[in-house]
Amino acid sequence: MLDSLFFVNQVIHDLETDSDYRILWISTSEDEPSYWLHLSGSSNVPEAVSLDDIAAGMEAGRYSFAPDLWRPTWRDSAGETAIRLRDRAWELIRPAVLEEPAIYDPKKRRSILLEIERNTGKDASGLYKHLGKYWRFGKDPDALLPDYSACGKSRDLFQDSAKRSGRRKAPGAAGKKLAKADLRNFQAALIRYHLGEDKLSLEKTYQHLIDDYYSVKDKDGNSVTPMDLDEIPSRYQFFYWHRKNQDILDAAFDRERQRGHQLTSSAETRRAETRPWGPGVACQIDAMTADVYLVSREDRTAIIGRPTVYFQMDSFSHMVTGMNISLDPPSWEDAVRTFFNSAEYKVDYCARYGIQITEAEWPCMHLPSVLLADRSIMESHTAGLLCKQLEITIVNAPPYRGDLKEIIAKHFHLIDMASLPEKAEVDFPQRDGKDNQPEAAFDLTEFTAIIIQCVLQYNNCHHLTAFQETQQMQRLHVKPIPRDIWNFGLRYMSGGFKVLDRAYVRNSLLSRGEGAITQYGILFDGRYYICEQAEREHWFDTARPGSPRKVTVSYDPTNAATIYVSPAEGAAPVECHLLARDSIYKGISPEEAAYDREEQAAYAPIEALHLAQLEKDIAKIMSDALKKRPKGPDNGNADGISQAGATCSQEKETIRKRNTAETLKQQDAEES
Repeated sequence: MLDSLFFVNQVIHDLETDSDYRILWISTSEDEPSYWLHLSGSSNVPEAVSLDDIAAGMEAGRYSFAPDLWRPTWRDSAGETAIRLRDRAWELIRPAVLEEPAIYDPKKRRSILLEIERNTGKDASGLYKHLGKYWRFGKDPDALLPDYSACGKSRDLFQDSAKRSGRRKAPGAAGKKLAKADLRNFQAALIRYHLGEDKLSLEKTYQHLIDDYYSVKDKDGNSVTPMDLDEIPSRYQFFYWHRKNQDILDAAFDRERQRGHQLTSSAETRRAETRPWGPGVACQIDAMTADVYLVSREDRTAIIGRPTVYFQMDSFSHMVTGMNISLDPPSWEDAVRTFFNSAEYKVDYCARYGIQITEAEWPCMHLPSVLLADRSIMESHTAGLLCKQLEITIVNAPPYRGDLKEIIAKHFHLIDMASLPEKAEVDFPQRDGKDNQPEAAFDLTEFTAIIIQCVLQYNNCHHLTAFQETQQMQRLHVKPIPRDIWNFGLRYMSGGFKVLDRAYVRNSLLSRGEGAITQYGILFDGRYYICEQAEREHWFDTARPGSPRKVTVSYDPTNAATIYVSPAEGAAPVECHLLARDSIYKGISPEEAAYDREEQAAYAPIEALHLAQLEKDIAKIMSDALKKRPKGPDNGNADGISQAGATCSQEKETIRKRNTAETLKQQDAEES
């Protein structure tokens, strides 16, 4: 069987029929089918399918993974009427779509829809239109927005009778009327050469495109001469197609990379009713203020306060799937960064802090289905974006019920495991208390590196003493270590991972503001930005002095190097970069219990070894930090305690400028 791990929302392409299917439900039992929907057809009824059959078809070359070209209208283009219609349709079908997997079974689906008909008076047969749009466009409520772009007369540019689109080509130049087969050739060449291991430029990718698909070949398959110029797509056509589809294809490449996690076979998926179905179904998120004072990276005598540490943990495996450290009090914006970090490629994330890991050491790059959090950080008017845009169910724990999220609450002892020096004493304001602020040594980057090391040790080496293993886990000798439980769940249980376009997730979660298109560039937060589309379409030449055109801007408050601008209603956000002049911003039996105690005792020396190594890593970072402290009787820190608030604000501005500069440097390296 092909090494495959399928996810809800994944798109599968059938090469024989040239059609796409979306996976809607992955069965947790071998006796029950999974379900998918035919995207290329007009039917709104899901079909039963066996994942084993799909895997076998992939091995035989019939099926392949495909980019998700089926996305709903961008929410920024919807007016009040469209949003009202969307919410009305969502309230109609919401009770039905939450009845998974019953809603996919034809007999049970009829009963569910008849119940909605009795409660609302809406005809059951009319609900299929809404259900079909919801399933077809990625199980996203925004799919129910009216598609006004489909109104009016349209023509299929790829019909034989249609004329060649675009500007008139020069005499003797390449160029043809593109067909759907040409678009598939474009996509195949881009994934193989531009997004593949060699990462060739677009120019070289175009050359390989001509060589592979538009040349006359000899009997040995070698290219002899190009086809007639009227049968070859021009360089402009290929580059234009790339600009129009680059976000989708980049996401497709991300999914190809994630296949490094794909496993060999499906097996028994029975589960204990007291725990989630498997990894990725439910996560918990929480924040706390660390008992450590930090100093400014630029001025080691300046104290900037205590950081807020965010963790997101998988409820099934207790794996830390995301983290974030901030200088601000607990907030929605920082919780969003933690949530986005859970879907980030962790090898790249750790590398930013000088820590080299393999993908297997932190294999968490997906979005969960349910998120349990405190009301304090998730009770925000913008938190609804997670529900509506990303189809994440948020469950806020009631006041004084921290026990409902005890997995994440108990995890914060991880900082104590690190034996951090200069920990803040919570009783220092009292008469005999000790003020540790003058002994602060770490800056934010060094502290983040320490916490990453702690997370890696916990995920890969920590023995969960209170974890109750299933009989299958005991039979397979699965150690109660988060990563081992995670990997077990991936192979033997049905998880709740979601596959969504990275750019779509990013633009759903970033902060929003208002910018202006001026004759000097796109003005936002006192800085000017530019993008290729703006220059090509002459945005700045047509800007009127004194009356700039307003645009919606999505941005990361900690990094000013890049913003995302929505130039018009219905248009996807465009990535914009700083102008050069602003680049400086740049229950079990007694026998089972005895077995667990013996296993725990046998593992204790192994964990002790890893903890000892962790202490050495922390000591090295501490030694390097102390060397950077200025010499003096009290290092001047005591005088700066009263100014910690103002210094913290300066440090956050410095961090933003540093992140901006690093991003600009990376962009320059990619361009060169």
